[in-house]
Amino acid sequence: MIRFSMIELVKRGLSEDNVWISDSRRMSCGIGKCGHCRINDKYVCIDGPVFKFSEHKTLID
Repeated sequence: MIRFSMIELVKRGLSEDNVWISDSRRMSCGIGKCGHCRINDKYVCIDGPVFKFSEHKTLID
């Protein structure tokens, strides 16, 4: 759903830097110990849980 929403928002002129995405659903321990929320080199509970879409789209889930 996020992908299709972003396509429409970009069509309407909104910058990807102005859209923020929450990944809080991935968190488990909340302090970076369990590694459940790790995406590439980021820990959602430490580095997020909210990311700019321009940064979020480079995170491979």
